Amino acid sequence: MKGKLSDHPLAELIREISTKRLSGTLRLENAQARAAIYFERGTVVFAASNIRSLRLGQYLSKNNLVSKKELGSFGANGSDIALAKALSAKGALTQTQADGLLANLVADVLRVALLWTDGNWEFDQRAHLGEDVRINIDVRTLMREAAYRLPLKFVSMRFRNPAETLSRAPHTDEDQTLLPAESFLLSRLDSPTPLEQLVAVSGLRELDALRTIYGLALGGAVNGHFWQPAFREVARGVDEPEDAEPSAAEPAAAVPWTLEKDDTDLLQFLERVEAAEDHYDVLDLTSNVGADQIKEVYYTLARRYHPDRFHLKSGTPLHVRLSAAFANVTQAYETLSDQTARASYDATLERKRKFSGSPSRPSKPARQKDSAAAAGVSDLDTNVGDAEQEFQDGLAALQEDRADVALPHFAAAARMNPSDARYRAYYGRALAASERTRRLAENEILAAVRIDPSNALFHTMLAELYFDLKFLKRAQTELERALQLDPNSATANQLRRKMQRSRR
Repeated sequence: MKGKLSDHPLAELIREISTKRLSGTLRLENAQARAAIYFERGTVVFAASNIRSLRLGQYLSKNNLVSKKELGSFGANGSDIALAKALSAKGALTQTQADGLLANLVADVLRVALLWTDGNWEFDQRAHLGEDVRINIDVRTLMREAAYRLPLKFVSMRFRNPAETLSRAPHTDEDQTLLPAESFLLSRLDSPTPLEQLVAVSGLRELDALRTIYGLALGGAVNGHFWQPAFREVARGVDEPEDAEPSAAEPAAAVPWTLEKDDTDLLQFLERVEAAEDHYDVLDLTSNVGADQIKEVYYTLARRYHPDRFHLKSGTPLHVRLSAAFANVTQAYETLSDQTARASYDATLERKRKFSGSPSRPSKPARQKDSAAAAGVSDLDTNVGDAEQEFQDGLAALQEDRADVALPHFAAAARMNPSDARYRAYYGRALAASERTRRLAENEILAAVRIDPSNALFHTMLAELYFDLKFLKRAQTELERALQLDPNSATANQLRRKMQRSRR
């Protein structure tokens, strides 16, 4: 079996060999460099390289354990294992020293080879070490460390399906020293979670989150099927035919993160929702629709257009529009799926229709555009002015404790001017008022913090959201940042007292 390291890097090969408990020799080449890793029932027992600095003789000289003259007499140009045995037999090294040096050597060989993303590999099940040497090293930690040293672009390409469901390994070693980001991500995997959702709740940049997840997967802490197996024929059962189709756990073709078709459908969805006059228009339903159909339409839209599906576009104006549109979808569903709320809403619509005298009228975006054109005002100037007016209307509603009324105003402001941190932050605060849209709230408040990181209020809003979501450590971190920026902030100090009471 052979292949390219660009398709199957060493860390993934080791992970698969370990999982399938294979024995044999894995040989790698990267330009002029060579390495050989020996396995017994899936365990790495030794590794060697032709790189001069990764030979035992160099380690002995560097640590002043054996002189160059002595090395020459022991045949320093032979194998590392033979040299270690000869030195131990002559009393030049203790067995403990020899074992320690070989363990360091093997670890360093792996550290170097784990970073190779070009070159070839070949696995031979018939080739074995032939020496009674078993080096005990923490290979999983080495692989986790390698994930943080590999190029970000290469790591991101290891994940092809954002809907891939991840789960925490049932027997994660308790003695593993995890980074804070790794510990947090594992804490989010109390139940199987889609990759895109785990990335969204990580609080990290997308590529940094993928790097962290990759390291956890290589280290055996996270289970998933991120990449194509290299040893499919080895893993095939004895009764499975040679031309058997790959199992569902091993997809035959990678699923792209986003499809061009999705973008086309997405734009059509956004245009329709933004032009909608009422909740029925938002869901593209008639006013006499039944409750079951309302629910069916909502969940269909959630599967296709929830902002988490398009997390690669996070931070873009398109994603802002999508967040605003889906908040309108959620609001429409919550109103129309509740019998009492729907009856009240229908009565309000009827009064508006009677007052206007005509059920058909141009959409709000169209009216704004026509009036702006008539006045000779540029689209940019109109958007800025309209955005501020929408924001002020939202603030007025929020001061009256009417988050549901404030939400569409803040959404419109954020859509018109996504670079204004105030619009994004208050849009997030309005989204946080409902459990159904709290996940969307995090994206907006984080965007505000990125735009204006020195604003204590935005950090406090984020801390409030995390506190409501029971992310207590993250809430504490954001609160501390807010108080560092403004120790006298009444809002931040009020939240601090609230969090202190909750711990009693």
